[in-house]
Amino acid sequence: MRNLGKSGGAANVVLVGLDNEAMGQVRETLAAEAVLPNASIGFGDALEMVRQDKPDVVIVGYSDAMDASIELATVLTKECPGAALIALADRSDAQAILQAVRAGYKDCVVLPQDAGRLREVVKQQAYSTDDDEDKGTVIAMLGAKGGVGTSVLTTNLCTELAAIHTVLCLDFDFGMGDVASLLDIKPRDTIADLLPRADRLDERALTASVAVHKSKVHVLPVPEGISMVGEANVEELYAVLNVAAKAYHYIFIDCGTYMDEAVSLACQAADSVVLVTTPDVTSVRDAFRRLRLIQAMDVPKERIRLVVNRQHKNAFVSLADIKQNLGLPVVATVADDARTVEQAVNEGKLIREVNRKSDVSRDISELVAVLTEDAVGEFNPEDDGGKSSGGGGFFSRLFG
Repeated sequence: MRNLGKSGGAANVVLVGLDNEAMGQVRETLAAEAVLPNASIGFGDALEMVRQDKPDVVIVGYSDAMDASIELATVLTKECPGAALIALADRSDAQAILQAVRAGYKDCVVLPQDAGRLREVVKQQAYSTDDDEDKGTVIAMLGAKGGVGTSVLTTNLCTELAAIHTVLCLDFDFGMGDVASLLDIKPRDTIADLLPRADRLDERALTASVAVHKSKVHVLPVPEGISMVGEANVEELYAVLNVAAKAYHYIFIDCGTYMDEAVSLACQAADSVVLVTTPDVTSVRDAFRRLRLIQAMDVPKERIRLVVNRQHKNAFVSLADIKQNLGLPVVATVADDARTVEQAVNEGKLIREVNRKSDVSRDISELVAVLTEDAVGEFNPEDDGGKSSGGGGFFSRLFG
């Protein structure tokens, strides 16, 4: 999972033990970089406030209360390791600075001469990222338009991986999410149940809330109704996703087709964005539009995987045309097998349960390998019969 800075771009700050003059200096220095409280609190209230607010930065008055400042630092470094502690001194003293750093302060500053350094520290905290070395891989599945099979691919990909990895299937389609029905499960909780307590969510609480499919895939669907459309808080969604990335090897997010803030978050945080299209004009045209929106979110092309679903030898749009007009290689195709897929959907079964030897089942297994390997392959356009239009005529008008 790719860590993201806070959407607001301003650090949340708690002030402890500052007098009016120091408060004024801090406000003047951090007016654009931080969300500052109306008043400074006393040392006795600091621990409770930090536990409650979970700030990015704690600025502590240092020179007039060195013992209390050092005692507070030793407590906060254990209780709130994610917060940056800043000692605000009224004079530069090498011995005092050394003592503050040893106690756990990230820096000891004197204003106004160290204003630039304080701003830089606070700015870094506002866009700080957790260590992502131990985080799972997040794959966002996005359809070019409705009906291209994004949810079917998402659920079946998850079940293929679940035999050897811990996998979470996460539904971000708050309008028409189908993950629960496709897997024929009754959820214990939905993502809507977790959002109000997202700031307190941990790995144990998350895994206790999911539904478990017989394939061992863990599932967190959206509510049955559509009342949540447009109401999901991005910060809360990110908190849930961040915990999920710590708990699972792979997290597949079914994004549907509606480009809301939740889907934008998924695309930006994902290690890979899988754009699913079918080989017809409307789907490819909508894929082109989706691709522009994804890139407008600063998601580089290198993280986007183009998959053509329902591929068949008589497809109207060739793989060569798709590549040329979208400017992306087709990393995989999934065969068109309406009978097998419809039976799986209607019966709440996996495609491999309906027909393990089908071409679509084989292609999904191969797609798993493509999405979980670092190297991204590409289909040879000649594989679809070489029916490229050469990018002129109709297609040049279609894509401009």
